[in-house]
Amino acid sequence: MKLYNNPRDKRVFVPSKAGGVSLNFGHPIAWWILILMTIIPLVIVVGVTVAVLI
Repeated sequence: MKLYNNPRDKRVFVPSKAGGVSLNFGHPIAWWILILMTIIPLVIVVGVTVAVLI
């Protein structure tokens, strides 16, 4: 899957050809959305899982 990266496009969410939307990774807010909605929850789940198993 190719990521949409166009810094001149001011939209954060860009309509995709298949329907739906994708993030414009040329926009800094898209990176914050990725970090806050994916990476931080993943770190929390892994940390709690490791803490429970130890």
